[in-house]
Amino acid sequence: MTWEKILIALIPAPVFYLIYYRYFTFRPQYLKHAESLISGIVFALLIMLASPYLFQGLAMNSPLFAGFVKAAALEKIGAFCIIILIQLYYPNFSLLESILSSMMFGIGFSTVENVSYALSYGLSIIAVRILFSVPLHMTTCGIMGYFLGLRKMSETWTNRSYYTIVALIVPIVLHGSFDTVILFGGYSSYLASPMLIFLVITLEVLMARSQTILPLNVVKALGLRFEDWHIILSQPSYERWILQSMGTPDRIPEPFFQWRPGFIRFIFVIAFMVMALFGLTFRTEIIQLMGLQITHQDQIIVLGIFPFSISMILILVGAVNPNFFKSSKIKIPVISDVEVTKKGEFEEVLVTYHITSTGCFLQTAEPLGIGTQKTIRFECSTFSSDEIDGVIVWENHTNPHAPRGSVIRITDPSSRFAFLFMIRYTLFRLFKGIVFNLKLPGFESIRKLFMRPITTMQDIRIMPTGTVIYNEGDKATEFYLLKKGKIIFYKTKEKGEIITLDTIEDEEIFGEMAAIGKSKRSETARCVTDSVIAVAGRENLNALVRNNTEFAMNLLEKLATRVQMSEKVLFKNIQDLDKEKAGQARLARSALFLILLGSGCVASGDTIDIPVDMKKIAGVLHGADTGAVLEILTHFIKKPGAYPSASRDISPGAGSVIRESVEKFKMKIKVRDI
Repeated sequence: MTWEKILIALIPAPVFYLIYYRYFTFRPQYLKHAESLISGIVFALLIMLASPYLFQGLAMNSPLFAGFVKAAALEKIGAFCIIILIQLYYPNFSLLESILSSMMFGIGFSTVENVSYALSYGLSIIAVRILFSVPLHMTTCGIMGYFLGLRKMSETWTNRSYYTIVALIVPIVLHGSFDTVILFGGYSSYLASPMLIFLVITLEVLMARSQTILPLNVVKALGLRFEDWHIILSQPSYERWILQSMGTPDRIPEPFFQWRPGFIRFIFVIAFMVMALFGLTFRTEIIQLMGLQITHQDQIIVLGIFPFSISMILILVGAVNPNFFKSSKIKIPVISDVEVTKKGEFEEVLVTYHITSTGCFLQTAEPLGIGTQKTIRFECSTFSSDEIDGVIVWENHTNPHAPRGSVIRITDPSSRFAFLFMIRYTLFRLFKGIVFNLKLPGFESIRKLFMRPITTMQDIRIMPTGTVIYNEGDKATEFYLLKKGKIIFYKTKEKGEIITLDTIEDEEIFGEMAAIGKSKRSETARCVTDSVIAVAGRENLNALVRNNTEFAMNLLEKLATRVQMSEKVLFKNIQDLDKEKAGQARLARSALFLILLGSGCVASGDTIDIPVDMKKIAGVLHGADTGAVLEILTHFIKKPGAYPSASRDISPGAGSVIRESVEKFKMKIKVRDI
């Protein structure tokens, strides 16, 4: 009977190892796994020997104290120390290897614990404990291994301290909660299954994420710290949120879950489901047949809930898609301004989506220069940081498959920044995120923290001097943000004359008016200098107007200003045209006046005899219609022979000059009339 108890207590360990076998075959390190398994067994034996003396003077035996202190705290503190030692012994651990070795430690520990309980109390008393012990220790130790792996990869004391605390506290809370539910017994034991499924999902998420994180030696080969690389890794998730919020995702999203079971696993899932249904239906008969004396609640757990949990674990293991974290995971950005100075001289204001205690990703249009020292100051909506020193450690402005911008590493964070500003910034992000996601009152106004013109415009174009961005009359499908350079806007008159409308410089939006109205361009835009321009489609502009009220108001003000400017330009052009037309009319009348005089004058020596009343002719011409004057001029020029006096008394040279002048005047007036 003793060997039967031991055999039954040992069964869960190989079962769960086989369930997770697909991970253990990923870059297998069997020696590490075996050493971790043995470490778990040895530590469990030590706990068994020391437990009678550890809490000897304490009279507290409540399920809460037993679950959190006697079990979770004691076991996880020991696991914490031993896993750190294992990682020190194998310095080239990847993050996934850290999780797997920790899981093997949990299997070893839980196996000894199961055998101990089976020998001490019998299967009828601790059936539930035996069934859930292995997955409980396996998952909580795996979660601990994930955070301890991040701790090992981190180089800054803030990150190492953070991951150390999380690696210890989170597994203790999860383990203690599970044990407390089991120790309370009764109907609360039914919570064991959903809690176990939650632990499995959590571990699966962490294992999937670990597959997207480069090993530490690769990160160092790139000349970066893990903190720097993690900033780069996180950047696309913020950009995806912006694209998704505008309804313009850049690619087909990867699913979070993807279950692709093999035939054998599918058979086992169905088998455990059938076992759960059969066990719940005939649990009384099965318990009597096995000769066990367990409560009604434990019968349901052992024969129904546990096999159902195993089938769910078979479904969940490997179902979380690692590509989701690479290509589809999103994070809500909280945009902050970054004031950049160098040697005390102001350079520019950039934006970042997330500030960390180690650095941030800057949205830069052009390279700042790797190794360049900068002084930066962060400005949020209601508070700002002190000036801190940093250095540019990574940049990309050419590769379209990597985030475009620069990573600045904070080289000398002050205690005021590390504590006061970062705590305030973290609480600020947390509060705004809760209000926005729960759609609490005022959540719409928070969108401007997530969406600005520069963040909606991911297409960056570098245009040399003289490049025409768009021509007058082109169809408007895009709008632009001038990140660096100078742009001139002008209209071309029919005779090639250019009318300058406006010029703009850095950080101004243009081309948005035609994009809003889906009309054609009313002017030509040309680069005066080499320019860096961000481009976005009309749908991005609509999203900005919907989600950023400040931008919408600025757009209205800009529209009003441009309308006034256009009215001034139009009014001035009308005045110029009226003046020109009036001048041409006067010239036409003068030409006709000269022709009429010439047709009736007689030259004799040095005198000219004019037998007509000049004042009368001038009065008639002054009141005549311009069109009538032109018709008379045309008649005189085309048929000079019909008026002998004109052909006789006007010299050929003078007649040709008048004829050319009148033709020129006539053409000008006709063009303006049209």
